[in-house]
Amino acid sequence: MKHWQLHSHSFGNLSITVLSAEIIIIFRGKKNTIIKSIPFKKINRVAVVCGSIMMGVILFTGYARSHHVFNSEAAWYDELKKKAIASKDFEEPEKKKALKIIHHTIKSGETLSEIAQMYGVSMDTICGCNRLESYDLVHVGQVLKIPNKDGLLVNVQRGQTLPALSKKYNVAINKIIEENSIVNPDFINIGQYIFIPDAKPLDIFKGFLWPVHTKVITSGYGWRKDPFYGGSQFHQGIDIRAKYEWVRASKYGRVSFAGWLGGYGRVVVLTHPGGYKTLYGHLSKITVREGQYVKQGQIIAKSGNTGNSTGPHLHFEIIRKGQHINPYAELKKKH
Repeated sequence: MKHWQLHSHSFGNLSITVLSAEIIIIFRGKKNTIIKSIPFKKINRVAVVCGSIMMGVILFTGYARSHHVFNSEAAWYDELKKKAIASKDFEEPEKKKALKIIHHTIKSGETLSEIAQMYGVSMDTICGCNRLESYDLVHVGQVLKIPNKDGLLVNVQRGQTLPALSKKYNVAINKIIEENSIVNPDFINIGQYIFIPDAKPLDIFKGFLWPVHTKVITSGYGWRKDPFYGGSQFHQGIDIRAKYEWVRASKYGRVSFAGWLGGYGRVVVLTHPGGYKTLYGHLSKITVREGQYVKQGQIIAKSGNTGNSTGPHLHFEIIRKGQHINPYAELKKKH
């Protein structure tokens, strides 16, 4: 009798092993381990492998729903993807990046948030470099000056000097000189454009900012009634009342994920120094892209009603060294 080579597939706590005469499905829960053996006769090898995976998914999903393995924000595969995203640690920005100024002509249908995401800079940078008074006041055909890094493009006025600009924007004068390749720091021309770099944004204060101006929590951290599957489930973050409001970065960090995450809808995940991560879910619009560095308080998205959501709000999580903590406990701290 011909024996098949062993096949093994892993999905987080779920593993599926295909032997010559049986399929073994193992789920390792927090309190116990479930082992299921399914014998079979000689059938198509590919069908066995595909069928075993499907059977494991069905068994695991049924177990998870009855034992509340995952929360109602997403199915188990969304949770696995979220864990993979959250495993990325904070990385310091590159020390040196040559300055480039790009001229972008606004096309029909484009928004400032989409343009900012396209070039990997903040909307504040584009507004500051082009003297825009609002995120919404742009028009088709308008030409924008966009640097390839966050900062401010300043048109030198009469009487302005490099020391004065350095003091005004609280940026070291040598950084301004290096960024703009200025040969003689004692002489700059009226009308000349000087880029004030913001290579390493700092937090406004040591703690976490409220990600939206509204501070009304509609669903807290911890056990609650599952709004989708019934029974009780553990809510890993807090839901903040926010009806399509601008969402800001709670802390200085790097965008490690920006996109769709199953039941969480549109999501932004930021990594921060010190092993912290923040997650912003159910967004209607994302204004940043992966790899971008953002300042504390910088606009990163707009709240919404995407994914498994019962109405427009912001789902907000704080993760410390791989473990979820109560965001409200951090937000209410005084610093």
